[in-house]
Amino acid sequence: MTRVRKLPPSGFTLIEVMIAIGIMTVGSLGILSMHHAVSGANRTANEMNTAISITERWVERIDRDSLAWSEEGLNTSSLNSTDYLKELAGSQASTGWFTPSPSDTSESFRFNHFGRDDPAGNATKYCVNLQMSWIRPGSSARVDIRTFWYREGFIPGGASHSKWVDGTAFRSADCAANSADTWDLGEAPNVNVVFASTVVRWLRREGA
Repeated sequence: MTRVRKLPPSGFTLIEVMIAIGIMTVGSLGILSMHHAVSGANRTANEMNTAISITERWVERIDRDSLAWSEEGLNTSSLNSTDYLKELAGSQASTGWFTPSPSDTSESFRFNHFGRDDPAGNATKYCVNLQMSWIRPGSSARVDIRTFWYREGFIPGGASHSKWVDGTAFRSADCAANSADTWDLGEAPNVNVVFASTVVRWLRREGA
């Protein structure tokens, strides 16, 4: 007579199940952390690209403005008739940072989350300031442009660092250059900034 050997019932023990759950939990947390980091990096990159685009747009606006400067001199009528370069008229000193005031009502120094001009200031995220100085007085000038914005993820009222800017203070300042100077842009942990410079000169006319 052949004896049949009984095999133990198949399946997993409680310990094996708990180990498997632990491994899956650790792996899931790692994936979630990586997803959060990637999402944050993508958001930051998108903000930076938008700010660069805004800054380049203002470089173009300054270059366009310089086309109206057709007469050499510190205080010529053509320099005074420009939108932005007129800030240099009559002076050899740097203007310091200031908030530009476009004559075209469709343009603004304020921009929304999508990088569109926000003249009414209803959804401002990005702000633009200008600074001008003569290279050759009355002939050529340097224009510095800074675009700064409030970093996503900061919780207003939770600031502890001495250079953190409160969310309410940022918005109520309305992009004012003198307020922005006190924030020490580029060092304040919750404010990002992009800088650019361009050089312009008076446009010589034929026969001039």
